[in-house]
Amino acid sequence: MKKLLFILFLAATAISAHARQQLYPISSSEYSIAVSPKADSNTLKAAAGLQKYLSTITGSQMQIVNLPAANGKSLFIGKAWLAGKPQYQKLHELNSDGYCIFSVNGDFYLAGKNSIGDVYAAYALLQDYAGCFWFGNGETFIPENMGLTLPKVNLFTQPDFAFRHPHFPDKNKPEYYLPSRIQPMDDWGMFVHTFHKLVPPDVYFEQHPEYYSLVNGKRIRDGQLCLSNPTLIQLLTENLGKEMAKKPESKYWSVSQNDCINYCECEHCQALYDEFGSISGAYVDMANKIARHFPDKHISTLAYQFTRSAPSAIVPDSNVNIMFCSIECNRSQPLATDPRSGDFVKDLQDWSSLTRNIIMWDYVVQFKTFTCPFPNFSVLQPNIQLFHKHGIPMMFQQGSGNSWSDFSPYKQSLISRLLWDVNLDEPAYRQRFFDAYYGAAAAVMLNYFSRVQSELEKQAPVRNLDIYGYPVLYADWFLKPELLKEYKTMMDEAEALVAGDAVRLKRVLRQRSSIDFAYVDVALNLNNPQLSFYVLKDGHREINHEMTAHLDRFVENCSATGIKSIDENNYSPEQYRTQALNIASMAVKPNKAAGMKITSLTPYNPSYDGEKMLADGLFGGQHFRLNWLGYQGNDMVLLIDFEQPEQVNKVETNFFLDLVSWIFLPLEVKIEASDDGKAFREVCNEKIPEPVRNFGQKPVHFSFEFPQTTARYLKITALSYKTCPDWHRGAGQPAWIFVDEIVVE
Repeated sequence: MKKLLFILFLAATAISAHARQQLYPISSSEYSIAVSPKADSNTLKAAAGLQKYLSTITGSQMQIVNLPAANGKSLFIGKAWLAGKPQYQKLHELNSDGYCIFSVNGDFYLAGKNSIGDVYAAYALLQDYAGCFWFGNGETFIPENMGLTLPKVNLFTQPDFAFRHPHFPDKNKPEYYLPSRIQPMDDWGMFVHTFHKLVPPDVYFEQHPEYYSLVNGKRIRDGQLCLSNPTLIQLLTENLGKEMAKKPESKYWSVSQNDCINYCECEHCQALYDEFGSISGAYVDMANKIARHFPDKHISTLAYQFTRSAPSAIVPDSNVNIMFCSIECNRSQPLATDPRSGDFVKDLQDWSSLTRNIIMWDYVVQFKTFTCPFPNFSVLQPNIQLFHKHGIPMMFQQGSGNSWSDFSPYKQSLISRLLWDVNLDEPAYRQRFFDAYYGAAAAVMLNYFSRVQSELEKQAPVRNLDIYGYPVLYADWFLKPELLKEYKTMMDEAEALVAGDAVRLKRVLRQRSSIDFAYVDVALNLNNPQLSFYVLKDGHREINHEMTAHLDRFVENCSATGIKSIDENNYSPEQYRTQALNIASMAVKPNKAAGMKITSLTPYNPSYDGEKMLADGLFGGQHFRLNWLGYQGNDMVLLIDFEQPEQVNKVETNFFLDLVSWIFLPLEVKIEASDDGKAFREVCNEKIPEPVRNFGQKPVHFSFEFPQTTARYLKITALSYKTCPDWHRGAGQPAWIFVDEIVVE
């Protein structure tokens, strides 16, 4: 183990052959930790942390002193000790978070340009020279009683980005963000999509609809604001001032569009768009006007979706911050070399030519399924390098928030390091991280990591890796059934290798949840002969109990390893299991509609495959684009012809709910029976309660029971809203109904 640490230490520090000969054993008998009597809390924190962890590493505790011993050596913490030394000026040439670690005749100096740099320097010594790791989730790797030998050092370093925030579960925990040299969002008073917070429609819409977007000739509640209205700008400014009074210490305040489109189409707003050369110009104009009232604050607004393109005839004021977003971009190839991302790169260039007050909002996980394998690691570093090349000073890397996601411990650690040094040796860092994190299973986990990444890259030039994807969408790519079986074998091997190491076993089980989820989801939604949720027995479809065991294990492992949500809307593993078992139970029921002619008497959207989807044995899952039939602006009316009289008393199906995508449950479902296809009698009529108005998406199961009747035909009518209601952001626009398999008993 000592030999391995020493090799890793040499690789990490890349010291010269000459420097390798100058080694200094660090021990409490030879060294003390020196801090100035006037040291502030950060410097004292750096000294205490160094003392604590060096005690574990060396097996003995160093003293923290204000005066170094005359005959001993010291680890000097803080720039107070640099007075009169030539390194003092070099330190002050660094940017605000920069720090140095250097040695003089066996004494080591750790100092930041500002005192937070003292903390960074102490943790850098521990991580890059002593092999320590802070993994997040309260987990660390600190070598015990291994001893520490330091080389001669002359390191002066500064971050490539002034603000660095990977948005993962440990984002606000000092025990993670300090060792990782990243920052929480403490300076933000209000953060993105704030129009509704500053001018809430529940308060203002009834009396002042003119404050809100005019869309298709109608003012709507759930859209944007009418930025050509001077009274509205004044109200935004006043209400923002009230919010600032509650948090006077906050520096950044977002005044930005809601998370939808629906920008104002009134003639006055259109004139602004024309004047400034882009819709975004009206938003910059709004931010400029507000920012002039608060010269000591930064007013942030979004370059996002319809405002992503930069204006040509207006420049943001110096205290107007542009939050530039990459939400639409493909993640299978780097932005700079992917032809599909050319428009984005142009927008990046245009904005960076207007202002340097930009925060880049990049998206680095898959939001619809955190537990789906998402092998985007080959694009992380080149994309961050691209942002740095264009002078972006601030980085917000949106990960999985408070939730675990595929390889998120490594992803947040890697991104943290890249935001400090865009030219990090990623393969070497990956090796070090996996060795420490997975222990005996590291080689297998690295093999899996590389294999899934290489499978993605085979089709990367022609396939999109979307941040809103699902496992089954990749079932002909890097999640092919045969590959999933191979990945599963790798996870079995990794699990066996750490069976006696409870800490590493938990980490392997947490990561294998991605494979177990994909394994089950592809089997459920694809029904491939190599991987299916079902088996045939005596000519009848039955549930494959091997798959239900995998499903149970997925849920159990999630519970045991702290995975509470599988997507951004807090959809739990237990809810997923309930949905999967419901689908499976419907799929194995005798279905009198199977193989029968089903005709849609109302037009469905031509983007979908038609009535054949309603009795093909495949059920719609979490994604409305797969195995669902969609109706836009129309009722759904289906006619089933059983070809002969049948006794029926129950119809089951699922409708999809996704209000963000304008997909509603039906208002009412009516079932009618007929002997001749002409005269129908109603056998069931059920009003559907309006769903809770939230931004989740899910299949909703319905079972319609009625007295047994004999009929050759069944007509099923689902009444649609047809247009989105006034409270919805798509008010007045065509509403959707989505339906999947029809099961008739």
